[in-house]
Amino acid sequence: MNERRTLHPIYILFGLLNTIRGFIPFLLIALIKGTEWGELRWYWYAGAGALAVVILLFSVLEWRNFGFWLEADRIIIRRGFLFRDEKTIYYSRIHSVNVEQPLIQRLLGVAQVKIETPGGSKKADGILPALSMTEAGNIQLVLRGHANAQGGQPPEPVSEQAREASDVMNKQVEAVKASTAATPEPAGPSFQLSPAQLFQAAATSMNFGLVAAFIAGLYSFADDFIDALLPDRFFENVMEDSVSMMPGYIIIAVIALIGIAFAWLLSIALYILKYSGFSVKRHGKQLTVSYGLLEKKSFVFDPKKVQAVIVKEGMLRQAIGYAEIQLQIISSDKKEQLILHPFLKRADVSAVLAAFVPQLKLPANTDLAGAPKRALLYYVRIELLVTLALCAALILWLKSAGLWSLLLVPLVFAWRMSCHRAAGVALKEGQLTLRNRYLSRSTYLIRRPQIVTMRVNRSARQQRRRLLTLSVHAMGSPFDYRVACLDRTDVEPVWHWYSRSHRNQ
Repeated sequence: MNERRTLHPIYILFGLLNTIRGFIPFLLIALIKGTEWGELRWYWYAGAGALAVVILLFSVLEWRNFGFWLEADRIIIRRGFLFRDEKTIYYSRIHSVNVEQPLIQRLLGVAQVKIETPGGSKKADGILPALSMTEAGNIQLVLRGHANAQGGQPPEPVSEQAREASDVMNKQVEAVKASTAATPEPAGPSFQLSPAQLFQAAATSMNFGLVAAFIAGLYSFADDFIDALLPDRFFENVMEDSVSMMPGYIIIAVIALIGIAFAWLLSIALYILKYSGFSVKRHGKQLTVSYGLLEKKSFVFDPKKVQAVIVKEGMLRQAIGYAEIQLQIISSDKKEQLILHPFLKRADVSAVLAAFVPQLKLPANTDLAGAPKRALLYYVRIELLVTLALCAALILWLKSAGLWSLLLVPLVFAWRMSCHRAAGVALKEGQLTLRNRYLSRSTYLIRRPQIVTMRVNRSARQQRRRLLTLSVHAMGSPFDYRVACLDRTDVEPVWHWYSRSHRNQ
């Protein structure tokens, strides 16, 4: 077995810093309310000091018992002093190696390495939470070199002689770096997002989901501060004064416009913080995607292990001819959507895919078979019924002013019409292409080996109209990709291609 490696000693402070972070809301509330720290009894300070000593002691024991070994064909991670946990990860099973700097690691000047495999679920299979930036980069380099050398082949049995010979693995970091310097890898395609492109991507992303998550987290953190700072019944008094000055429906419209404008500006700021310094590089058989201002992230993976590609076009971006390319890879972080390019002309999507993910191609719009006209009813009926019910409620509440809500009816109908027009399916050269729209138009590209399950659904009435709903699920994806009410003659070839044709190959 190779020389045992340990985490950076700064890891000892992680437990204490995480505990302090949990007490920050209470400390801030105490500061706001003007707590006299000098009036606290001595045992409060003694208790806080004893708790800090206990946490540090446990952290030291955890750090001393955390070790990992880089062997010829695997990495072994061992941790725990009360309950031992040991993980063995073969290099050929690794889908991606990510170097990240969450906030605590960024403040302390270290990084964490996450090793993702197909068996990962809520947490990565292998996590090295505190390494120096140099060592994290070296480990990423070595694992990338093994992935290039093995080419994704399954691990062969390791004999005792080979295991003894693997003691030289400790020198492979320097060897890989030296060989890279002596015979550099051929320069592959790469690009980096300019500040202008980053701002354009942020301004057109309209990522209200990111805004909602941020506001929810901020509110849960600051709820007590708001109550402590603002006088009693502050919001109720503001609403009563506003109603006395202008009609209720104007207040609703103003609040809605202010909310949309605030959410848009906040989404721009959050997008820039998240994707600042966005770059993509090709190193031999490996692809590296890096980004982040406050929390830096770097993903290294084999493009052949990309499960699917999603070309997403928001309404604003579609109107100006731009799109975003997303990749589905095996990852424990289901909320993190890996982006290959956040903002490029749709006409350039095919060239970017050919350079970085050549196994998948974006077909022309004319190659997709769309949903038939008889399917339009199934796209609009539920949404229109809900909208009409909402309009009726607003008319009963606001009387004549509620009639303005009827403007929602043509807007909802136009939206659902665009969803119907966006639906499509294509099967060509072993690649399945699905396209749908909710708010953004998404084109989903996947090959048959990456499809875990395929489903075809229909109601009795849809069956009489020869309409089928097609959905597929890829490994590592938290959701199915679904296109509703396609013509049966367009879906059946796809179903036979997936469920039967592989028997003859």
